[in-house]
Amino acid sequence: MARELPFVVIVGRSNVGKSTLFNAVSEQKKALVLPEAGTTRDRLESQVMWRKKQFTLVDTGGLDPSKQDIYHDPIIAQASQAQSQAALILFMVDADIGPLPQDQQIIKSLRKLGKPIILVINKCDNAKKRKLANAFARFKLDTQKISAINGSGIGDLLDKITELIKDADVEHIKSDITLALIGKPNVGKSSLLNSILGKERMIVSETPHTTRDSQDVVIEYKDTAFDVIDTAGIRRKTKHGNEVEHLSINKSIAAINRSDVVALVMDISEKLTSQDHRLAREIEDTNKGLFIVANKWDKIPEKDEKTINKYTDYIASSFPNLSWVPIIFTSAQDNKRTKEILTLASDVKKNLSREITDNALSKFLKASIKKRKPTIGKGTRRPRLLSLKQTATNPPSFILDIPNKTKLALSYKQYLTNSLREKFDFEGVPIKLVVKERELKKDEMNIEKPKKKRMTHRSRRIPRKNPKR
Repeated sequence: MARELPFVVIVGRSNVGKSTLFNAVSEQKKALVLPEAGTTRDRLESQVMWRKKQFTLVDTGGLDPSKQDIYHDPIIAQASQAQSQAALILFMVDADIGPLPQDQQIIKSLRKLGKPIILVINKCDNAKKRKLANAFARFKLDTQKISAINGSGIGDLLDKITELIKDADVEHIKSDITLALIGKPNVGKSSLLNSILGKERMIVSETPHTTRDSQDVVIEYKDTAFDVIDTAGIRRKTKHGNEVEHLSINKSIAAINRSDVVALVMDISEKLTSQDHRLAREIEDTNKGLFIVANKWDKIPEKDEKTINKYTDYIASSFPNLSWVPIIFTSAQDNKRTKEILTLASDVKKNLSREITDNALSKFLKASIKKRKPTIGKGTRRPRLLSLKQTATNPPSFILDIPNKTKLALSYKQYLTNSLREKFDFEGVPIKLVVKERELKKDEMNIEKPKKKRMTHRSRRIPRKNPKR
């Protein structure tokens, strides 16, 4: 297990610019930035390198969420957990507003942690605002004046951070597999991630769209580093969706595009919907590795040895185009088979990268033809299968050569695709098989048309009828 990077945690009231600073330092737009207070609910993490030192920057929700907000307690709990893990705390305030009693209360609680604190005064865009920031001198903290929105002062802040944190000279943890958890709202994606981690890492709620940002969490499991992306639930686009929801959906789609493998999470205790089908098509079009996580297995009543087969058949019949996709039944509530998600993702990633030799493909092609002769697509000539070669991985891509002016039936192409998957273990992987017509080579022409049997002189002679006597 690699040593964990030191945590540098951004805390403060809502709307002081914490997420803007997080995005500026991490150089990624991972955090949603909107005028609406309380946009950040879960904590966000990003690895940062500065002057040959590395640390994990953590963005947290505002420490003054409205008491009417149903996420009040989880937001505070997440922020408190991050503070307890921090090597350094960045307490962020707003120069425009000036010191508030809430700021004083937050500082009082932060001092009890015994952690080093930097007072980060944001929105110091000009000399006038930097002068206003002097009002925070009474807090008697190490102070850095910045403008998160235009980047002013951030370099000096990073210098100060790397000066104060220790044990930051470690190698960057690079993930081997990027796994995206995709699904409708409230199917249990965050609960699954919490179960895998063995702790409450994400805020979990029965209210749809609790997760607004795509969350990246690096997990090391069986000597493999997984970058697991917990995404906001994707639901059908409507005219009535608010700005936060639309941004969340866009981030979820972006997560699919940057992943190696996608886990399509479904609530198996409820009937599958058109939205599940739309998500499946959207993922299938990206040519990513894919498997289905049938979550909330604990809600299925009166299970016996036949129940899992019944639900497997139900999913298979609902998604006939995904016959190549493995299914895993999980319960985040009971922690059943949740870590097997990582094992399955690892297997699918290996299948994506598998290379098959020309010799093995030649033998495979001959065996496939012997088992089932090629069928005609159009025309009258039965196509010959000349050669099969792999041209790429991730996803595995193949070219099948046939003679010019011949067509192969789509059913036979599908037969070869399925046979490739079964023979070489491409489970969970889309296969691209391109049929290409080409001119025959000289050595192929000799066997293109079988030689007609040459008739002997005797075979050509017409026997005479016996003459009448």
